[in-house]
Amino acid sequence: MRIGVASVDITPALGLPMDGFEARTAGASGVHDPLVARVLAAEGVDGTTVALVVADLLQIDPGLQGLIADRVDRSVGIPRQHLQLAGTHTHSGPRVDPGSALEAQLADRIASAVQAAVADLRPAAIAVGIGTVSGIGANRRPRGGPMDDRVTVVRIDALDGSPIATLVNYGCHPTTLGPDNTLYSADYPGVLRRELEAAIGGVAVFTTGPQGDVNPGGYSPEDSMIGIVVPWRTFESAERYGRLLADSAVAVHRTLRPAPADDVWGVSDLVELARKPLPDPATAQHAAEAARSVAETVRAADLTPDAGYHALLAAAYAELIALQAGAADRDDPVTIRASAIGIGPFVHVGIGGELFVELGRKIRAAVGDASSCVAALCDGTIGYIPTAEVFAEGGYEPNASVLRPGEGERLVDAVVARVAAARVAAARGATAGSGS
Repeated sequence: MRIGVASVDITPALGLPMDGFEARTAGASGVHDPLVARVLAAEGVDGTTVALVVADLLQIDPGLQGLIADRVDRSVGIPRQHLQLAGTHTHSGPRVDPGSALEAQLADRIASAVQAAVADLRPAAIAVGIGTVSGIGANRRPRGGPMDDRVTVVRIDALDGSPIATLVNYGCHPTTLGPDNTLYSADYPGVLRRELEAAIGGVAVFTTGPQGDVNPGGYSPEDSMIGIVVPWRTFESAERYGRLLADSAVAVHRTLRPAPADDVWGVSDLVELARKPLPDPATAQHAAEAARSVAETVRAADLTPDAGYHALLAAAYAELIALQAGAADRDDPVTIRASAIGIGPFVHVGIGGELFVELGRKIRAAVGDASSCVAALCDGTIGYIPTAEVFAEGGYEPNASVLRPGEGERLVDAVVARVAAARVAAARGATAGSGS
């Protein structure tokens, strides 16, 4: 097995619209820390090559995916099914509009980084370990819910023991910084990578684990909807979170003893899920306009803070549903990309959405809990993927989700089946290649 890595700066020009918060209307005013894309490429003994791209973007949308995949296929021959394109989900990056100059620029830079990672391929050894961290994420659901403090650490060394890469996966929204921030930033993942590279060397790669119901400190997503910022959402907090995560990862890294491996495989497939039923577009739009009018009346009356808050929140929810109801694809199935790459003992599963903690645990348990991780926001996003129980509870995530209840569980089954089939195919290929 050979592994190569590369990193490229993708920080765009100032003044561009930022992504992640509807309540933020100002463009980027500066750079707190650079935005980057990291690439990890691996080649098996049979010549199969895969690549994982992780960029400091909200996600990598379909248009940008297509541009990158086409450039990568033409330059180094890695097919789409062997390519994972993940965003860290920082809410302090640029909005990438389809057909924009920024989209083309990012495609060129990221594809060039994949080419550089492939050129860097060298014999390598790999090991996977699991740690924990506390003091960062908390379940943000109104009634609480499960929290996964797990930190997956993958140590990749050259055969002489020198570091090539460290991959870390942890499930928590990179939303330490709120809608009041107008500086480009990778949020806490950027701090983690900086600290890891200082402590270990090599290239640090971070993928965001199942985080649909988890954020830093467990603040209310409803507050974010209407522009309320809690006091701990600061760069100082991002620094503290990144250092805590780095300390955990370094401790695990020191216990690992990498070994050479042969097998590299990849699978990427589209899965169709059922969309939730939606109201008539005109009815939904009328209700949203009425709710906004009421909210403005309540706010002008200055009744109580609670009255104003709940009126604004009701209007925001009504506008959310009206937007879904008026979408051109409102009656179509929801198509999501699910993928996995295997590098020796390690399996990196990618889900194109904001997966809830419990669903991620089910995937890991079936795939191999001690040697796998799940990355959310991988190959774009369909939005929130809650558990069936959450739809009955209500709240932000099930309202924002485009799925019917139970589709998250159906997705888990589909992903597990595809990974199992890919492993069987890879094993058959290895057996055929060995001549036995």
